[in-house]
Amino acid sequence: MAEDENMSTFPAAVVKIIDDFTLVINRGSEHGVSKGNHFLVYYVDSDEIIDPETGESLGALEIVRGTGTATHVQPKLTTIKSNRVVSKGRVIRRQAGIFASLSGEIVEEPEKEAVPFEDPNIGDKVKPV
Repeated sequence: MAEDENMSTFPAAVVKIIDDFTLVINRGSEHGVSKGNHFLVYYVDSDEIIDPETGESLGALEIVRGTGTATHVQPKLTTIKSNRVVSKGRVIRRQAGIFASLSGEIVEEPEKEAVPFEDPNIGDKVKPV
């Protein structure tokens, strides 16, 4: 997406919640969105934050619901899937005998588990990351 397009077309909004891992936003190819683009889903807290030292308004806090990747892009809509994962541990096995590596250990990559969006709501904000 071009930087100029981002300024005029974002933030977008969540318009449909398909499931805990899949959302639809109100921006699509007509707005410069392409399959594989990454997005931040958030809402803006209603409380204004005031700097206690200066009394200046710092604005409102963006509360993150998650991040997602565009998986299906239509002219005015995009489906995004959560792209956050957590590791479920790491396996290290000791090997003995003639097939052992030099260190005698085999490290297996941890199993990855998808993480859903955190309580998404229609109207939540969405912006490219």
